[in-house]
Amino acid sequence: MNETALNRFWELLGWVLALKFEAFEQINILPYGSTVAFVVVLAASLSQVVAQSVVLFVNRVTPIRFVFTLLIGAVLFAFGYFFLVLSTWLISFAPFTVEARFEVVARTLGFSYAPLIFSVFGAMPYLGEPILSVLSLWQLLAMVVGFAAASNTTVWQAFGTVALGWFTLWVMQRTIGQPIAQFGYWIACQVAGVELVTKRERLPAILQKRLRAFATNLTVMNRFDATAVTSFQIEAQTTSVKKRSQYSTSNFPSNAAVSAQADAIDRDRRFQLSKIVRQLPSLVGLTGVTFAAIVLLSPIRYWWFAWYGNLGGIFKLAFDLVWIGIIAFVAAAILAPLEALGWWAGWYGDRVNTTSATTEKPQSIPQHISRYVVYLDGIGQSTFDYLPDIQAFLDSLAPVLPKDVLLIKGIMPYSVRNNPLTGNRPLAFFWRLADSFRLKNPASLFGYLVNLRNVLVVAVSADKRYGPIYNLGIAKVIYQALIRHGYQSDSDVPITLIGFSGGGQMAAGAAPFLRQVLTAPIEVISLGGVISGNINILKLEHLYHLVGDKDFVERMGLMFPKRWAIFFLSYWNRAKRLGKVNRISLGPVGHQLPGGLMDPEQFLPDGRSYLQQTIDWVVEILLGTAAIEDRATPRQASNYERYRQAAFNQPQFYPLDQSVSQEYYHPIAPWMGRLILPAKEQRQTIKGVLFEVHHAPADFQQLVGQVTILRWSDTPQVRSYVKAVTKDVHFSAQAEYSSQQGNIHPTRINHWRLVDPLESLAGSHPVDDVVVMLQEPIAVQLLPDIRQSAHEASISAYALSISRDPVQITGRYYGLVKFIQLVEADSDLFRVVHFNRTSKQFDGAEEIVKMPSVVANRNDTYPSTNKDIEKSPLNETGWYIYGAPDASGVFVVQALAPRVLFQVEPKRRIEGKAVKKYLKKEVWGNLTAQKGKISTALLGSNTNNAAWHEGKRALLIHVYGGIGGQKTEPKAKGPVYFGHFAYGIAEVVREPLTDELRFEIVYHQIYTHNTDGLIAGSLHWSRYMGDRSFGWMGLRPVCDTLVELDGFTGDYETTDGQKRSPLDQVVYQLEIMAARYRIGDGTGGTFVGPANNCTQDANQALYAALRQIAQAIRSHPNVEEWKKQNPEQLHRLEQLEQLGLDLKRLLLPWGTARADWKNQAEVLGSTLEDNPVQNLIRSLISWRTILPRLTSDEVTQAFLRQGGSAWVLRTNQIGGVDPDIEPVAPITL
Repeated sequence: MNETALNRFWELLGWVLALKFEAFEQINILPYGSTVAFVVVLAASLSQVVAQSVVLFVNRVTPIRFVFTLLIGAVLFAFGYFFLVLSTWLISFAPFTVEARFEVVARTLGFSYAPLIFSVFGAMPYLGEPILSVLSLWQLLAMVVGFAAASNTTVWQAFGTVALGWFTLWVMQRTIGQPIAQFGYWIACQVAGVELVTKRERLPAILQKRLRAFATNLTVMNRFDATAVTSFQIEAQTTSVKKRSQYSTSNFPSNAAVSAQADAIDRDRRFQLSKIVRQLPSLVGLTGVTFAAIVLLSPIRYWWFAWYGNLGGIFKLAFDLVWIGIIAFVAAAILAPLEALGWWAGWYGDRVNTTSATTEKPQSIPQHISRYVVYLDGIGQSTFDYLPDIQAFLDSLAPVLPKDVLLIKGIMPYSVRNNPLTGNRPLAFFWRLADSFRLKNPASLFGYLVNLRNVLVVAVSADKRYGPIYNLGIAKVIYQALIRHGYQSDSDVPITLIGFSGGGQMAAGAAPFLRQVLTAPIEVISLGGVISGNINILKLEHLYHLVGDKDFVERMGLMFPKRWAIFFLSYWNRAKRLGKVNRISLGPVGHQLPGGLMDPEQFLPDGRSYLQQTIDWVVEILLGTAAIEDRATPRQASNYERYRQAAFNQPQFYPLDQSVSQEYYHPIAPWMGRLILPAKEQRQTIKGVLFEVHHAPADFQQLVGQVTILRWSDTPQVRSYVKAVTKDVHFSAQAEYSSQQGNIHPTRINHWRLVDPLESLAGSHPVDDVVVMLQEPIAVQLLPDIRQSAHEASISAYALSISRDPVQITGRYYGLVKFIQLVEADSDLFRVVHFNRTSKQFDGAEEIVKMPSVVANRNDTYPSTNKDIEKSPLNETGWYIYGAPDASGVFVVQALAPRVLFQVEPKRRIEGKAVKKYLKKEVWGNLTAQKGKISTALLGSNTNNAAWHEGKRALLIHVYGGIGGQKTEPKAKGPVYFGHFAYGIAEVVREPLTDELRFEIVYHQIYTHNTDGLIAGSLHWSRYMGDRSFGWMGLRPVCDTLVELDGFTGDYETTDGQKRSPLDQVVYQLEIMAARYRIGDGTGGTFVGPANNCTQDANQALYAALRQIAQAIRSHPNVEEWKKQNPEQLHRLEQLEQLGLDLKRLLLPWGTARADWKNQAEVLGSTLEDNPVQNLIRSLISWRTILPRLTSDEVTQAFLRQGGSAWVLRTNQIGGVDPDIEPVAPITL
């Protein structure tokens, strides 16, 4: 008989798997070699798509379409093989590669797909992905060996050819092959009946959408559970009827009784039939998977265990039994995720079994519950009835819990449908049998089968592919149990999940999903829990991990690589570093009986049983009295808290009934006051924040000293702004840890829903001390019933409506003075003389003002000093002093500003090529000699002051340097110092005290949460720079560059008669970014990283503004007509468009925008540890905006190239003399 490839199929397949050259030599010689290769490809294709079928479940494809989509997927996979053959064959003609005939390449590559036949094993939970990776590598090696054998060349040459062929295919798929790929995707979607989402990164968004849906629907659905008839109740009713018919004492039943009995029996038959019909697909799937396991494992048995045929008697029988067990295990592992995936896809309907099979009478639920405790059992659970040791633990725990703590039991954590093994399942009869044997003999083999089955489900929960779906399902079961026991979803009542053994993984996996639908804190108590490192336990309030020293089951957690110390960026290891995990040793205790943590017969040296010790720990944790070693770093005091120790830094230090001279002092703004965060229960009534009025226009003087309501105006743009940045706030673990390190986070709004920008600003500090001025326009509205509605008599009946962010300020009034001398040594009282507007000299009234000493920061550095301030070179031209009178009427200086810095009269004028040299070398040069001084320079092709007229606005570019010297700040101790970057607005105004033009500066700070309590948002110069405690004027070298370009900073008159400026759009985007920063996109914290920092995110706002301006110009229907009607504005528009292109080249050096810039993605609140590779890639895409000083220089030059001008304002640790510090320049290229 002639040999063919078909006859020797299994032998050749084994040779391929063994990577033997002979296999590929024979496949290219024997008849039907091409047929065998094609059969291998088809088998591998089908196996691959089955392994990847989770994609179809995620997209909720119906069962019938699921089967057809699998077949289509296999065909498309086979087409991929054809294109790989084609690309490899074409590349074989290239130099330095191996040439081969097309049919040889096709047979060789086809047969090398042999390892992928076993891809179906990749569907197994947790082990599946490593298996698929190994099989892919195996296939690559088979391709290389096969190509070397078929072409009679070296392995390395074959590897080069195969690699180039694969790379060619990869390029083709993303270029000329895109239409084919899209067509294949379209076919798959048509067959599936849905648009298939195939990228794993999009799965969280799908889960979020489904999570919100079930959170909304479950409570409503639960109202009908009391009248719903479950399968258990039907069975109970029919069983009861049968019993009554068997034991009835009446010989002559009534017609009604006979009819009822017949109806019940008929209903029972129909119910049993419907059960069989519903279980039929599961039985078919079980049979198919088992058959596939037998077929695929048979060759392995033949190749690796052929020697077993020589065994005899009992040894052969033992091997056969072990092999049957292996087949059963593999089949069970492949089927383990099916229930969760089928539930997600809607194959079982969306109901969750709410029936608890326990025979206990339901206890009345107390009215006031302070904590809900949910118990999730270990891997030994098969029904709602617990094993004796577990029941003993729960019976002992319940009585010692406080009366206001409710313990919830009766949950099956190993089923997303809360369906016990003995419930409505295809193998329910087997699990009932196993239960009966196990109850008679706890050491029975059947008990281990239950454990093994549930271990596979634990693996499903830990799997990256199946875990999110499974854990969402368990969260749904827990959520409904909570609602059924009276939990109010908006009550914020804490929840504790207790998980024993595998229940620890279920609790940790479900908790993050619960956290997303409930505002309540959720903690987990793990009793010997086996927990994966893939679970994001950073979202938990805390994890208490109780472990015995002899607990070898818990140590199985080490099988999860993400718990190894080498994976220091895993959720588990980060949570340990952040103090979110406490490992509590239970001493010489094991896992299960005998000697386990629930053993009542084993005792500790102190006389307590192992069970009692476990109960004691659980109760003490719940009560908060557990003596747990706190390995977290003790909370550090912030600079903000230090500065507030000084009484003059507290708003109540300045009575509102004190007045100042109207001749020598002027209010900072018409409307000023203190923001007050309303109580949580007042939010719905207030619909904004409270505002303690410190100063008001003359028409509203009656409001001074009163508390009014401050709200957003109801205009379309304001509504759009508020909607864009209103988020739920739930602190991340990083935010909580950062708060412990002494950084100021908005702790008062943690767990608040829909926090708007006013609330985030008012709640940014631990106390209500944010003082602001309000920007026009401001509307005043009378609300006569607000006091009654808010249940607060102290609230005024007025509400203020604003359209712009409030600006943070220091002080209420400002004056212009010259310091003469201290009243006496070691005093904080200074004699000053006021500026005389008439004489333009400092010959006005003399006054004594107070300059209290400030408190040093954590680096023992004083933010400012009064020493020799009267000798400062800046004293000759005077200082603006900001503050208010204290209770004694003495004016307290809270902030300073040098007059000469703001005068619209530069010290230098620089034009031409000297501008670039000045920016690169001179601005930050010779800092030590410049300490205590300022400099101003006007740059541009035309350096006259005509462009800087009253009302002129400019974009401010702010950069600060570091603090060096004897008291160098920690960040400046390294070889480089990056500095800080921000944008702002400068406006030329006529200052009323001097009647001269000066710059009024407001910064729009994009600032991460920090120890100084500096809040991201709009800050007046008096707050950000001049404040003697919280400002940087006396500590840091600062460069503020004011750039103007009429096309960018000027106004455009639109067709509707309004005037709008591109600068306003920049401010709008900066306010959006600042509001996002205040709450970290809902995480409660923002942190410095390569992709998210002050420079990158401030320029993201600039990019967004330029993008919207460009879109507005392009999309305007009458833009050409407008150009004709407004020829005087045409040049400015062209100037703006050219500036936009220039800035785009700066912001996007690679010609493409970062994805988070394009989509306004909510990535704030993350750190480099979250996604290090993605963070670095994002930062490289916008690398030119990483360095603050470099970015400032580049943006400035972009404006100058278009004909604009720039005003540079430089300060170098000005004010009093502090010999312990020196200025440090930020790095540039």
